[in-house]
Amino acid sequence: MSDLFGIEPLYSEILPGLYISGTDDDDVVGNSGMFTLMDKEQPFDSVVCLYVAANPAGNYVREQRFAIPDGPICESTKPELMQLAYWLHGEWKAGKKAAGKCQAGWNRSSLIVALVLLVDGYTAEEAVELIREKRSSNALCNSYFVDHIHEIYESNFRSPSLQAS
Repeated sequence: MSDLFGIEPLYSEILPGLYISGTDDDDVVGNSGMFTLMDKEQPFDSVVCLYVAANPAGNYVREQRFAIPDGPICESTKPELMQLAYWLHGEWKAGKKAAGKCQAGWNRSSLIVALVLLVDGYTAEEAVELIREKRSSNALCNSYFVDHIHEIYESNFRSPSLQAS
């Protein structure tokens, strides 16, 4: 959540060991300090980065990169997002500090973490609420992403007995 001055932290812990992260302004591709950033101690063990301009996560970090725009989700991207969610869930459940990462830490990173939460047994509504509570009320302001979370929950995770009601 926001600090004393209303500024949100670079990353937030959603559940123990599961994080949503943004990207520091000085941690984007093309900035001269990249190699200095690569050698600093990293806060995460495993990262799914969905922001094209972010530098690689750094040394000793497992990272999957799959940049997507912060807008409508292309149909061909949906299976890849689920593969990434299952991978990040596995890393997290193996005891690693796992994070979804994007530019501001509101939409793309929240989308992948919401999908991880679905894999873990949360409903779409519970996942969205938890992320907004722990990260920011601005998180998941992209309605396409929220719709996708609900769509994935309904088609892949909702109990068949609940669907009949």
